[in-house]
Amino acid sequence: MWGHGWDYGAEWWMWGLMLVGTIGFWLLVAYVVRAVILGRRPEGDTSAPRNVEPLRLLDERLARGEIDIEEYQRTRNVLRNAH
Repeated sequence: MWGHGWDYGAEWWMWGLMLVGTIGFWLLVAYVVRAVILGRRPEGDTSAPRNVEPLRLLDERLARGEIDIEEYQRTRNVLRNAH
């Protein structure tokens, strides 16, 4: 009654395929959850890491065009005199 017309010799590979598919699915879910959790950062959060040297940060701001050369030199002098 059950399996009338079915070849039961191929049953083992079907179970293997389901097992591989299930494991692959859960690995994909875990990867996506991990990527979302680790990749989540507040928008507009451009704060520099705390271990960045102030002069290097100032150089990067000049390179990005956020400040002009006069402000760069003035701030650089203040930073050098403070240390």
